[in-house]
Amino acid sequence: MSNFQSDRYAQPIKDRAIELNGTAVVVELTSGKALTGTLSYVMAAGPQGMQYHPNVLTVTVATKAYTVRLDAVAAIGQG
Repeated sequence: MSNFQSDRYAQPIKDRAIELNGTAVVVELTSGKALTGTLSYVMAAGPQGMQYHPNVLTVTVATKAYTVRLDAVAAIGQG
């Protein structure tokens, strides 16, 4: 699904996303922009019924949902 390098980089971001799932957050992007909204980071279905955390998260700002790749996330803070 992803290689070792991206997993090693993404793991702290995944851990923070799991911790803050369902809460108001500020997601700082590597582009320098930020999204402020509600974080959704849920398990996805994999092969043979396996569950895993994907390499994307969703931030809902007002009524619009933004899907963001974890490698585009610089930091996630409570907002």
